[in-house]
Amino acid sequence: MQFRRQLVIGHSALLFVTTMIGATAMIAMHVASVRLERVAGDLAADMIAIERLRFQAEQVVATSRGYLLTGDPHTLERFEDAVTRVDSSLATLEHRRADVGDDDITRIDDATRTYVAAARRAAERRTKTDDPRDVVPFFETTLAPARDRFESAVTGFVQREQSVFEQACGQARDFADRTPKIIGATTALAIALGIALAWLSIRKLNAHYAREREATIAARRAADARDEMIAVVSHDLRSPLAAISLGATLLDTTIVDAPARKQLAMIRRASEHMEHLIGELLDVAQLENGTLELQSAPCAVASLFDAVRSLFDARATQGDLELTIDPDQAGSVLGDRDRLVQVLSNLVGNALKFTPPGGRVMLAARCEGGEVRIAVTDTGPGVPAADAPHLFERYWQGRRHGRGSLGLGLYICKKIVDAHHGRIGVETRPGGGSTFWLAIPSASLPHTTS
Repeated sequence: MQFRRQLVIGHSALLFVTTMIGATAMIAMHVASVRLERVAGDLAADMIAIERLRFQAEQVVATSRGYLLTGDPHTLERFEDAVTRVDSSLATLEHRRADVGDDDITRIDDATRTYVAAARRAAERRTKTDDPRDVVPFFETTLAPARDRFESAVTGFVQREQSVFEQACGQARDFADRTPKIIGATTALAIALGIALAWLSIRKLNAHYAREREATIAARRAADARDEMIAVVSHDLRSPLAAISLGATLLDTTIVDAPARKQLAMIRRASEHMEHLIGELLDVAQLENGTLELQSAPCAVASLFDAVRSLFDARATQGDLELTIDPDQAGSVLGDRDRLVQVLSNLVGNALKFTPPGGRVMLAARCEGGEVRIAVTDTGPGVPAADAPHLFERYWQGRRHGRGSLGLGLYICKKIVDAHHGRIGVETRPGGGSTFWLAIPSASLPHTTS
């Protein structure tokens, strides 16, 4: 889990760094492009405004000169209109003062107003005299220097605007030249980080696989040791146990002493119990190795109940318990008869073991859909609520289990029922008895083996 988290963090960091560098390059390119467009737009607007101002200033001078020569009142009106347009153009340039600079705008404004004022004075003198020759010398001597000053201010402004534009273009070209290098460096960094991350991942995975391989080898050795132990138990212990049981049986027919016969009975019960424990171990080994073979065939529920009753009638009588079978038995199930008898025997044996004298254990069955539900119900103390979820776990033993139990009985029952594609469970209430049930596919319907 820690390696997976480190791998995710590493890939996320690589993706983040690559994305950030690429995004930064794209943003910088966009900013440079926008700035260049803005500078170009400002230059175009300023050039249009300054050329308009120049044209309008020439109109002022032209209308002033026309009035000087003709004295026509309409020409004087056109002169005033031209002056108004010049004032409007100067107001437009005034809005560019913050971007262009105070000195440039002030210089153009002063030169333009001086130029217009000279033309106005010439027009005013013409109004006072009927002879234009009196005004021509003033017009030439006063207006020419003002016009030169105006042209100088306009030319300087244009040159400075062009200089700013060329500088912006140069910066854009420099950035465009650096962009391939930035992209190349970004790509190289991403490749280096990717190689480093891949190398780290390979090392971590190799270490992880090595640990998994060692764990697998250890587990295989443990399984082999367990199988060897079970083989020893099944072969080397069963034979002596069989000899002990047979010897106890033969002695029981020849010995008449009551205490001795009692000891022989204890020996037989102990050997039978050990045989039962060995059988449980062998069953668990087969279940876990997947070597448990089922001989599935239609099997009457009544025959299962009869087999269980024949096994436990005497034990129920000895314990002053009533073992009953519900006569409403439900047809047949599809399964291995011996294994199903083993499951029912385990459930009935537990029920008899934990039901106090005078109690009752009942077997019942009924059809539910495509299954037959078989229930073993007792009138015992029930299963504690804390124990119920663990009843079918391997090697689990509740407080009510006595010594000598491996805690495998119900686990084996569940595995056998699972192998039949069935279900098993318990319904219990502390102090109100328990019902262990299993649901096995009915033999009356077609079935497929998965």
